[in-house]
Amino acid sequence: MGLFWMHRTPGKEGMMTPEALRSTLDYHRNLPVFAARPLTSGAVAVLGRWTGADETRVLALLNPLLLVVSACLIYALALFWGAAARGAWIATALYLFSFTNLFAFVPPIYTYDEPLQFVTMLAACWFLPRPCVLRQNAGALPAVPSYNIPYALLAGLCMGLSWWARESGLLFLPVLAGLYLPYASKQERIRLGITVLTALGVLALGRMASNPATSTGDLWQWQARFSNLKANFRNIDYTVETLAGLGLVLAWPLVLLRTLVGPYRILTLGLVVSLIINTLMVLLMAKAREARLFALPLLLVWPLLGLRRYEWPTTTKPIRPINWLLLVLGLAGTLHLAWNLYQSTVGPNTANFFREYLTVYGISLAFYWSFNRSKDS
Repeated sequence: MGLFWMHRTPGKEGMMTPEALRSTLDYHRNLPVFAARPLTSGAVAVLGRWTGADETRVLALLNPLLLVVSACLIYALALFWGAAARGAWIATALYLFSFTNLFAFVPPIYTYDEPLQFVTMLAACWFLPRPCVLRQNAGALPAVPSYNIPYALLAGLCMGLSWWARESGLLFLPVLAGLYLPYASKQERIRLGITVLTALGVLALGRMASNPATSTGDLWQWQARFSNLKANFRNIDYTVETLAGLGLVLAWPLVLLRTLVGPYRILTLGLVVSLIINTLMVLLMAKAREARLFALPLLLVWPLLGLRRYEWPTTTKPIRPINWLLLVLGLAGTLHLAWNLYQSTVGPNTANFFREYLTVYGISLAFYWSFNRSKDS
């Protein structure tokens, strides 16, 4: 509802105007790099023919609907992994109100294939067994979930579709390994192997079926990717936008996840590897202002956040002066960054609510950090 409200505000329609939607569809169908990922465009075409509706309206409804479905899967997966209902609700809310989802269809986020990618990957995890590392503390939850060959194949099909929607989903592999391999039985490891092989087969078949012929003139698109590092830091506005986008995507999830994954070394290692590789690839080969690209490794973090205990950071100890000073500096720094330094490189700041979101985000982090320092001191 927040998305639809924003996109009906004059001047803030983003990708939801008929002209922008038509341009987006044409862009993803004609540019070879994106034409090799035809699932979203194909779904729009099929639904348009089936309903008789204009394709721009189909796209305007399909992606927000898929975003809602992915949120429902986050909630269900958090419960499946052992979270209490309250934790699952909070994890879902954190997912929906994250920067790249709340502004999913606002330039320069430019979300297109990600909702379908997220739905299919989360569905794949639903068909996989409960991760063994989480089973250790699951209490009364069943020790061994149902995970037979049909489930392995269904998980592989969904995972392969996710990778076909966006091949960058292969970066989930270190996180999946950290979740599922520790403590897994030999039988489970074999079936996990079947899942991955099935997914790779679906990806290979999909790319062979959809990959358009690449001409010499199209190679500039790949060569241009390697000039993005300089472009992402070309001046102060781009540098601030890049670093602010990285912080807006990763700061809160990693702060909340820090105490949760500490005991799980392989999971922590897999997440760190995925985050580092993805961040470097975005900075080197993509436009960092499209901040959704930084969020990819976090998809499986959101259900994990449901396992965390959430409570107000209260303390009977008086807050030390140094903590008050740090809080004031954090608040002042946030306001200075949001209202003096931050400048969107796609249109004016008044065309979106990024500055307002950055203000709330930074202030909440400053309070959380200060009160937790006081609690631990």
